[in-house]
Formats: sequence, structure tokens, C-alpha cells
Amino acid sequence: MSGEKSLEAWGFVRKVLDDLTGQITEDARDERELLEGLRVLNRVTALCTELSVDTDPDHPHFVDMSNPYRLIGGPNPHGTYPLAMISGDRAYRITGTRGTSAYLGLQVLAGTGMNPRRMSNYLSDRDLVLDDGGRFDVVFAASRPAESDLAGAQFVEIPEDATSIVVRDYVGDPTTEIPVHLDVSLLGEAPPPAPLTDEALAGQLTAMGWTIVKLTTLHRTVRPDLLDNPNVLITSGAENLGGENTTPDNLYMLGVFDLEPHQSLQLTFRPPQTRYWSVTLESIWHECLEPTMRTSSVTNKGVTADPDGYVRLTIGAEDIGDGFWLDTGERRRGFMIVRWLDNPTAPDVTVTLLDKEIR
Repeated sequence: MSGEKSLEAWGFVRKVLDDLTGQITEDARDERELLEGLRVLNRVTALCTELSVDTDPDHPHFVDMSNPYRLIGGPNPHGTYPLAMISGDRAYRITGTRGTSAYLGLQVLAGTGMNPRRMSNYLSDRDLVLDDGGRFDVVFAASRPAESDLAGAQFVEIPEDATSIVVRDYVGDPTTEIPVHLDVSLLGEAPPPAPLTDEALAGQLTAMGWTIVKLTTLHRTVRPDLLDNPNVLITSGAENLGGENTTPDNLYMLGVFDLEPHQSLQLTFRPPQTRYWSVTLESIWHECLEPTMRTSSVTNKGVTADPDGYVRLTIGAEDIGDGFWLDTGERRRGFMIVRWLDNPTAPDVTVTLLDKEIR
């Protein structure tokens, strides 16, 4: 019995968890942030087990990165993020039905080992070839397969170090819009599962450890300066947030709310002419604030502009009766994320700090 490489990799994962526990303790400003940070670390670890350990490139499947109880890594809570782990030396077929959601995008990520992850391919819903029934058939491979294997599918050439396919499916109105339906499979006949090897598990555990680090340290790696400059919004294109984290047709505004219990933050803007936008509140660990149980996020379908075309959103612990209320759940600080789809010109957003005690 050996397992030397896997034991070493597992030791790395354990060190990652210990180091991140210390980092969370250091970065938390109060007990609630500490407890939520530890919970995020556990949720990230569970997700990374699914993404790294429970995978087989010959038998791919989609993992739902988000669910009602796991909204970590700065997701859009009005959408879904199915992810399939792949290997660039194989060919894959993704089939499905587009549905009627506001936006659908398929992103290929690449980069293995110590190489930085990057977006190598992007297929938006406007590039996706659909039949009359809204169905699609796409083959991803490093070289074009024989026409008999393609069988009329849309072909996307991916690099040999491709590692995953990430799907973004945004819903503006869940009462009327139908989400995408997806299936993924190896092109051709898949071999039977091979016995687990020490080298294979060691690689999975190492990848798991690095992904845990990435998803738990976003507050330190994605515009960490915002924590020192609260109650303002900055505009950022996808290229400034990491190509592996975003897609090129999303334009973002980001900021940190930092409020006393008697304060609120009001955002006033005239939305651009785009098919989708949303505003979401997150903890400092980039976890959404219980959007299924409180109104901490809203899309363009959930709020009505005033007669002059302006939208007013009020962020705070209580509804002050002025504008559409986004509930912080009595958290003192956190991130606010504005998404404008189709990369429009960013509108002017007026950010006003309201103080009930000095009214």
C-alpha cells in the first residue's frame, strides 16, 4: 500500500483549509462575518469536491454550481451555472433546448497545473445555432471530428488544455421564462470507468485545494480596494475582473455597502436599453444574501421605473419607504454587484447615503 502522492495532496488540502480559516478570522470584522465566512469555506469545499473529485473526463456531467442554499463565488441568484469538467484531448457533445430565459452563454475555460486559468472560447445565445424547436447540438474538440461524428452539429474548436465548460443561464422573470435544458456526453463510445490511481486522485485533490483558495479569497483578489472605499460604485468590464470569472457581454458596477443600523444607501439611475440587468447584494465573502428568503437582489423585470424613467433602489436593514428595498439582513457591510447585459454604455448611477438620525 502506497498512495504517497494522494496523501501528500490531501495534506495540501488540509493546509489550505487551515490557512483559509486563519484568513477568515483575520478578515472578519465581527462574529457574524466570521461565522458566515466559516460556512462559506464549508460550502466551497463541498462544491469543489463535486468539481474535482467526483469527475471523470470520459463520463462528463453537469454540476449545478449554485442552488438555493449554495450561492457562493459571486453568482447571479436569478440564474444557474451548470459546469461540466472536461479534458481537451477528448471531444464532447452538448445538446439541449434553449428555453426562453433572458440570456444563455457557454464558456470554455482552459489551463492546467500551475498555469493560470483563462477563457478560451465563448458562445453566446446569439451565436448558438438552433433548430425550429429551439434545440441545439454543439461539439467541442481540439480538432474537427469527421463529418459522420459531427452529424450536423455546430463545431467549436477548443485548446488541448481545456478543463471545463461553464454555462450561464440568466432569468429575468421566473414566473414566465423557461430555463435551458442541457446534456453533455463524450463524442463516441465511452470506455468503462478505470480503477482509481494514486496519480489521478492526487491530481484531483490538488485541483480541489487550489479551487477552494480561489473561491474563498475573491474578496482579496477581485477589486479588494473596494473594502477601503465603501458606499461608491465603480464600473468594470469583464476583462478587469478576470476572463475566467466573467463573459465579454457583461458590464459590471461593483461596490461595498458599509452602513450603520440607521443608515441606508440609495442607487438612482436610468437603465440602459438592454434586455437584462440586475442588482445583487453579497456578503464580504461574495455569498448572496438569502435571495429565496429576502429581497436582496432584483432584475429589470422585478422593478418599475418612475414616470421619468429612473429606478431607485434602497439598500439597508429596513424598508424606509423610499424606492425599491434591497434587504441586507442587518449585515453592516457587503458587496453590491450590478450587471448590465450586452455590454452597454454604463449609465450614471447616483449613490446617496441616507441617515435616519439626521433627517
